[in-house]
Parts: sequence; structure tokens; C-alpha cells
Amino acid sequence: MDYVEIRLPKCKVYLTHAEVGELLKNDIRLFELGLRRGKGIHRHQIQKQREQEKWRREKGLE
Repeated sequence: MDYVEIRLPKCKVYLTHAEVGELLKNDIRLFELGLRRGKGIHRHQIQKQREQEKWRREKGLE
């Protein structure tokens, strides 16, 4: 069984995917917030990767 690890300041919480889904289903605002945050973080990671690849090409490292 796969678990989602949630790191908190003084502990770690492990929940199943179904349990996380149930929590998010009960608080749709929280789900929307997490979804928007996840999309933003993903976009940032992709952009950072593209910039690193461009820098390597320009420096002739690839």
C-alpha cells in the first residue's frame, strides 16, 4: 500500500491516497488551493529546467 508522507514541524503523518482524497473531498477550498499551488510549483520547475538547459547549450557543456 502506498502512503503520502506529510511533513509537519514536529512529526510526519502518513495517509493512504484514499484518505487524502477523502479529506480533500470534504474541503473543496483546500483542494483548489493545493491544485493551484501544485500547478505553480510545476511551472516553476519546468521553467528552471529550461533555463539550465539553455545555459548549458550556450556554454557548450552539452
